[in-house]
Amino acid sequence: MLIAIFIVKWANEDSPIYRPLIQDMRLVDSVTIADVLDQESIHYYADVKNHMLYVNQEQSELARVSLAKIGIVIEYPEITKHTDLNKAYDEFIKQKKMDAETGKIWQRPWFFKLVKLVMGALVIIILILAVVRPALASIIYEEDEK
Repeated sequence: MLIAIFIVKWANEDSPIYRPLIQDMRLVDSVTIADVLDQESIHYYADVKNHMLYVNQEQSELARVSLAKIGIVIEYPEITKHTDLNKAYDEFIKQKKMDAETGKIWQRPWFFKLVKLVMGALVIIILILAVVRPALASIIYEEDEK
């Protein structure tokens, strides 16, 4: 019963998931990037030991667009800096289309929510089959025996 309650509570929980935005902070001006992320109110944290910058997964698109506005386009394994804003946007849009076509299903933001929903449904079904059904059966068959 405690495990079922824990899984249902876990399924309803929306903890932020962070994904890497910049894999090597030594290649870019980190102060400028931090300023842009702060201005847009994007949640991020820096892993100083591994030189990586992580942003909230739900805000990663906004972070990439915000950086493209100042001319920094992140296209792994390269980070390019453009002086022309239109070129930066064009490159960003091309990369997004390519990612949408070739992206893996488990890396999409809705996949983890779906897994949590399915696990919650399985717990409820098991709870019904293991606890409620035998209780009802014993009540029904008890009346038949009398």
